[in-house]
Amino acid sequence: MNFLLSDENYIDNEDLEIRNKLYKEFISLPKEFLAKMRHFQPQIGCFNNCGFCSKFSVCKSEYWDEKALRNVISALKCASSTYTSDDHLLAWDRKEHRVGVVFPYINSDVGAYLYLDKYIDLCYKELGVRTRISTVGFSRHNKKLNAMHKKINSSALIYALAGVRLSISQYGRVWEDEQALVSLEEYKKDLANFLQIYKPYFNTFGSGSRKMCVELRYNPLVENADVFNFDYEGKRILCTNNYLFISKEENIEFKESFITDPYIHSLKLSEKPIIFNEYNLPFKAEKKEQIIDYLKQSNKDFEKCVDVYLFSNKDGEYYAIEPQIKDDGCYGINIYPKTDIRTKSGYIVTERFLLNAIYKFKSKKGLKLRDKYKATSFDEVREVIDFCKKDINYYDIKGKIDKANYIRNHILPVLEVYVEALEQASYPATCFFDSKFTIDTGIICNLGRAIKYFKGLTKFINEPLTPTHERNYGRYCSTMKQENSAWLLSCGFDDNLIIEKLDLFNTASTQGQVAYKHNLRINHFNKKVKEGKEQYLYPGLLK
Repeated sequence: MNFLLSDENYIDNEDLEIRNKLYKEFISLPKEFLAKMRHFQPQIGCFNNCGFCSKFSVCKSEYWDEKALRNVISALKCASSTYTSDDHLLAWDRKEHRVGVVFPYINSDVGAYLYLDKYIDLCYKELGVRTRISTVGFSRHNKKLNAMHKKINSSALIYALAGVRLSISQYGRVWEDEQALVSLEEYKKDLANFLQIYKPYFNTFGSGSRKMCVELRYNPLVENADVFNFDYEGKRILCTNNYLFISKEENIEFKESFITDPYIHSLKLSEKPIIFNEYNLPFKAEKKEQIIDYLKQSNKDFEKCVDVYLFSNKDGEYYAIEPQIKDDGCYGINIYPKTDIRTKSGYIVTERFLLNAIYKFKSKKGLKLRDKYKATSFDEVREVIDFCKKDINYYDIKGKIDKANYIRNHILPVLEVYVEALEQASYPATCFFDSKFTIDTGIICNLGRAIKYFKGLTKFINEPLTPTHERNYGRYCSTMKQENSAWLLSCGFDDNLIIEKLDLFNTASTQGQVAYKHNLRINHFNKKVKEGKEQYLYPGLLK
């Protein structure tokens, strides 16, 4: 077996032995290990330590240097060549999701991988696959990382990329660790630095989830509160905190709703909605009798009509109110009664505050939410931010203090950091209004460590809590379910290589995706990242 890569004339006996060992391991696995590989991860661990990490990533890291990377790729190339002569020697049968593309991350941040340029080059040249990057960014003070990322963007390597995503969310050390030597000002400059470095990629390929984009994720607005669900004079009453909903018709009957097409982002549902009238209750409901006294009043006016659906998850039934994005935005809320399993009741506000502010801005221009808008300056972007600030005042007056405080403390800080970074990096203001570039994903999902942010409304790690989350990764009809299964090959801790089969339809389960796992150990194979010596890895660090 010739284990030489295309640019090699010689390898030493140690490398030959390692490549042969890896080849025998890979060839002993099912063909789909190679044909449906999704994650090919050369580094494990992440020092950013996001509090909602879906994979419980830890603050230590090991990685493959170029020598180890070459050995792995050589063994993969030889093993794949026994099955296919196609241009793609990995992921050639992953037709459900991005044929011929590998993801070098799952419980790591590939933006901090010092050999990412070598990885992209070798994957494309030797395996015929392109690389998708997703990162929270890195400190601009790390000279090696800066030089490596600049090299990617100043060479033909950008053509071997299959997308670049920068994730901005109110997590990680700069947001959550008061003891760390971090600042939001440094964080903003680090984001701007990343955007500036990858501007050649953006200029070449444009915007899109498979091109260049920035994803905004937010803390969930979750409150524990009593939930009242009863019939009064033939009509159904749903109430929590000062949110009150009364069915328009009498003697209504809910049927459980399901996602019918996971690829429609605005949500396609199996059942027609039950129409309710929404009222702004002038007090926080603590007793059923309070609500009934209010219902007896003749001078109460409802705010608007809303669509209400019944959903359920492992914790029991819940009500999704206005879950879909409509032409005027999204003003959703989910209500969770106590059940035999769900011991805490409450609600999650799924209102999309940025989307709604953009709608208000566009409507002034005579446009709809989904209409494209080409901004001429960042003054127009700041008009959108002003709409968010006006919403704070509006909700304060309405007594919706939860929403007012949430916009003030969670939406605006993320927006202001992002907009200033975008402007500093000299991107056009149009990028902010481009839904393919600025992707507002809404609240984080209940995955991994994120369960603590949902305040006991679920007992189960990874359980979907909203219709949108059900569409994303639920077990019954979701994008993950449609993709079915994939494989992972990753650097592991303590000189291990990790091989896993991922049953993606089991993402929404306590046990998670892993259906098969095997660790292969090779002594002295990995290198360790030492945070003290490898300074300035994650964004926001003070120099």
